[in-house]
Order: sequence, then C-alpha cells, then structure tokens
Amino acid sequence: MPNNLRKIAWLSPLPPQRSGIANYSQWLIRALKSHFAIDLYCDKPAPTPDIRKEFDVYPLSTFPERYKNYHDVIYHVGNNSLFHKRIYELAWNYPGTIVLHDYNLSSFMHEAFYHQPDGKLYEEALVEGYGEAGRKEFETLRRGGFPDIARFPLSHAIVRRSRKAVVHHRWARNQFGNSTRIEVIPHFAELNHRPTPAQIENFKNKFAIRGSHFVLTCVGFINGNKLPLLQIEVVKRLIDEGYPVQMVFAGEPAPEVKALESETRAGKYGQQIIFTGYQDEVDYFSAIFASDIVINLRNPSMGEASGTLMHALAAAKPTIISDVNQYREFPDRVCWKLTHDENQAEVLYAYLATLLSNRDVRAAMSHNSREYVKSVLDPERIVAQWKQVIQA
Repeated sequence: MPNNLRKIAWLSPLPPQRSGIANYSQWLIRALKSHFAIDLYCDKPAPTPDIRKEFDVYPLSTFPERYKNYHDVIYHVGNNSLFHKRIYELAWNYPGTIVLHDYNLSSFMHEAFYHQPDGKLYEEALVEGYGEAGRKEFETLRRGGFPDIARFPLSHAIVRRSRKAVVHHRWARNQFGNSTRIEVIPHFAELNHRPTPAQIENFKNKFAIRGSHFVLTCVGFINGNKLPLLQIEVVKRLIDEGYPVQMVFAGEPAPEVKALESETRAGKYGQQIIFTGYQDEVDYFSAIFASDIVINLRNPSMGEASGTLMHALAAAKPTIISDVNQYREFPDRVCWKLTHDENQAEVLYAYLATLLSNRDVRAAMSHNSREYVKSVLDPERIVAQWKQVIQA
C-alpha cells in the first residue's frame, strides 16, 4: 500500500453480521481500498476470512487509543442496537464522518441508551438536538411517557457533533436545514451475487415454488414496518379470485411477526404464502431473481435507505414501494408507490392485478429500472462521490 494514501478508520458492521449495512460496507471498502489506506473496526463475530485477508481489523475497544492516527473516521450508524451502540458512542466522543443509514434513530436510541442507569447520552442527544423541547421530552419520559418518535428522531445531535455527515437521500438532508456539511450519496444498486439458473431452481424447489405461478416477494428482515399483514390479505384476495400467485417472505421474521408467520403456515394459504426464514447470500439473491414482482413497503418509515430495494432495482424487478418521505425520490416509472390510507389494500390489489395481467407493463418497469440504475445508482458513480467526500 503506498505510504501517501490517506489513512481512514472505518467503523461498521461487517459480514457475517446479519445486517444490510454490513453488506453495504464490505462492497464499499473493497471499491475504495486502492484509493485509501482503510483500517476496519468491528466487534465480534470477527469479519469473514476474506475481509481479514484484505484489511487490518481491530476491535472497537482499541479505537480511542488509535483515533489520532487517521485523516478521517467513517462511522456507520443504523437502527440495530446490537451492531451500532458502541459505534454511536465512539462517534459521539471522537467526531468524524457519520453515515446515517436511517434518519429516525429514536427506537435505536431508546433501546441502546435510555435504560442505562442515568440515561445520560440519551438525554444529551435530546437536549443538544432539540433544546428546551428535548429537555421537556426527557422529563416526560422519566414520568412514564412514551417517546414521540416523529417529533424527536434523535439524529440531529450526532450530525451536529460530527465533522461531516453522509445520507442517502435528499429528503434526509433536508431534515437538517441548510447544513453544508451534509452530503447526499445514494445507496448503490449492485448485486453481491448473481445466481445461476440452477441456484434459482434449487431455491424454488426448496420452498415448493411452482413454475406455473407468479412469484411475489418481500425480501430482507421482515418487520412490522413492511406491513406483512396487508400484503397477505391482498394476496389471499388474488388467490381467491384465481390468480396463480405465491407470496414469498424471504428473510428472518421480527418477533412481532412470528405469530402471523405461525398462523399463516397453519392456515388455508400455507402453501401459497411462504416464510423462508433467514437466507444465506445465494438463496437471498435467488429469491429476488425468482420474483416477478418485489414489494418493498415501509410504514412508518424511519427515513432508511433500503438495500433490498437497491437489489431489486439492480435485478430489474418491477417494484412497489411506499409513497413516503425518501421513497418519493424514485421516479414513478421505476417504482409504483402505495399511499398508506384507508384505500391502501384496494390500491395494492389493483397494482398487483395490473402487473400480473400485463406482461408489457412488467417489461417496461424492468427496462426503466435498468436505465435508472445506470444513470443514478451505478456503483462507479457512487464510488466517485465517496472519494470526493473523503478527500475533502
């Protein structure tokens, strides 16, 4: 490695940690490693052997003593307290460049820091981010109130303390006013793995997915925000009306979805509505490529950048998303958007019925996805933006 390269510390989840941010990071560090000298900081489990072979890897606990060795520090923050709690603490105390993968950190902050003995960091984030209103919110919580996650997303203080911030959507940047320290770098649309026809067929056989049926999928971690109950009710209606469809939830269900999973498996539609559980890389991408339509809803939205959406677009799959916040930035010709109101079930049904019935519409959406990925989400464009931000 040339000695004149800028030395960067990179604090992020990494595979085999089950995180979309881990997958994002592993791709990006490999794309940037010829331009910067990157040291990785990650807690157990240790990164995969191929990553350890390419990079120097250190425990997060060793970072404070090495902080001054770097030109810049890149902190990746998301909503999983298991992966991001220590990274957030370090970003708070040793300012660098914060990468905000979720705009709304309220749930993460409450789980990670509120229940500590004095809740000090949680209180500081409220007050530094929102002033007297934040102080009153903390007092309300201490009296037994519930967090107002819409009014206090708890990302403002950490962004304010950081030297620079990176977000993935213009909408997220706009939530922080006119700060010149916040850069928008879209999440790239890149496939870690392109499954072979045999791998796709093996995935279908494993879960009894019929070749004569259309396949609808919801991929990634299946939590309540992805509205699995809404999707199931609409798919039941399609099945009852004679549409040859199967719905595949290809990912690990969140605890709040377990009861719905069990009820569905045991019910009338158990063979048509499939929960696969956690999928390894080959089966995850096989699920996307086996799909005729991908459903990627978020309500309420945490202002997140969706890696699963990027994968669906990179695979040129017709995709339905929520008509909220950051997702409104995707053109209507690329993604059909669902407004979450009293008509959402009827509209989702109409979208799916139209796509299932019209091959030309599906082909047009696939074509538009490919063009959008090339013009906006191409990895080379994203890497060039990252180089500019780090070198600034």
